[in-house]
Amino acid sequence: MSRSQLRTAGLVAAVLLAAGCAADDQGATGTEQGPPPALYETARTYQEAAARGDWATACAATSTRRQGGSLARCLDSHPDPGPPGATADPSPPADPPRYADGSTPAPRESRTTGGPARASTGPVSATDAQPIKASGEHPAGYAVLVAYSVQWPGKPQSTTRRALRLVQEDGSWRVDQLADLHPGETSLPAALGGRP
Repeated sequence: MSRSQLRTAGLVAAVLLAAGCAADDQGATGTEQGPPPALYETARTYQEAAARGDWATACAATSTRRQGGSLARCLDSHPDPGPPGATADPSPPADPPRYADGSTPAPRESRTTGGPARASTGPVSATDAQPIKASGEHPAGYAVLVAYSVQWPGKPQSTTRRALRLVQEDGSWRVDQLADLHPGETSLPAALGGRP
C-alpha cells in the first residue's frame, strides 16, 4: 500500500471508530431508560391484593403460567375467605380421636374463614427493578423488590421482603414468580433462581 492509501485507510478506520463510540454514548445517555413505572404499580397492586385476600385482583395481576392456565383456575385455587369475622359452615360433629388409654388429644387451632386472627400489613413499597434472565419455566423480565410490615396480634411488628419476577404478557406487566427473601439476602435474581 502506498502512503496515501494507508492514510486514507487510517482516516476511514478513525471515522468508523468515532461513529461507533458516538452511537454507544448516545445509547448510554439519551435513549436508554430505566424500568417502566408500570412494573412498580403491578408489583404493588399484586402484593396489596394478596395481603388482603383479594384474589380477583391478585390473580388478574399474574401471568397465565402463574394462574395455572386461566384466571378462573387461579381463583378456584384461592377460595374467597368472605368478609372479616365470617364463620364457615360448621362441619358435622365427629367422634374425637382417642388414645389407647381412652383420653382425647387437646383440640388444635384450625383455619376457617373466620379462623384465627389475621396479620395486618402496612403499605407496600416496590423498588429496585432490575432486568432478569429467563430461568427454567420463567421467561426473562424484571425482578422487583416489594417490602411491607406485618403485625400479628400480640406479636412484634416485622418486615417482609419479597422478590417478584414480572414479565410482559399481552402488552401488560404480570407477576410470574415470587420468592420471600431471607434476612440479609440481597440478590433478587438469585432469590428467583437466576444468577446474581
